[in-house]
Amino acid sequence: MVALLALFVGCAPTPASIKFDGDAKVTVNKLDQVDALKATVLDADGKAIEPQPTLSWSVTPDSVAKLEGMKIAPVANGEATVAAAIGEIKASYTFVVALPDKVEIAGYTAGSAWPVGQSAMLTATVKAGEMAVAGETVTWSSSADTVATVAADGTVMGVAVGTATITATAGTLTSTVDVTIGGEAAAVATTDAAAPAAQ
Repeated sequence: MVALLALFVGCAPTPASIKFDGDAKVTVNKLDQVDALKATVLDADGKAIEPQPTLSWSVTPDSVAKLEGMKIAPVANGEATVAAAIGEIKASYTFVVALPDKVEIAGYTAGSAWPVGQSAMLTATVKAGEMAVAGETVTWSSSADTVATVAADGTVMGVAVGTATITATAGTLTSTVDVTIGGEAAAVATTDAAAPAAQ
């Protein structure tokens, strides 16, 4: 029996590498926990070892993301390294936290004005630093519909001579632009509301 056990142990495949299922860089835009990528331990021939040995996991730095069980909990904007290891064999991937922190409005040139009855489309981009964040819902509003209206797609229509503040909102973030209708060209003031600090 001892001899058979020694023979079995001696034939057990030796871990040679670790392979992750998925991209080498994972980006999240919310503070919701996400599953760590599935990791498979391979032998020297690139075949999955059965049964799969237990891996040791880590996430650094924990100021960006933390390991909670087999889930990754985003903490603050930045890049973290998620690593899986068994003995001296180690593999890792990059975990990017890009929480939206501003909205940028484009489509209106500073110092310009357009006549009553003319329309133009504004666009709003939600960003995390300088990275555009896809999939965020933006809503539009006008401070003075009697001067300029704004549609759900960002199209502004001049109604009467004057100035209206057009606001783009995404979650808790806002950005505004003062649009002049008719008269002389006027300056445009744009402001961005900073996102609240992550708790």
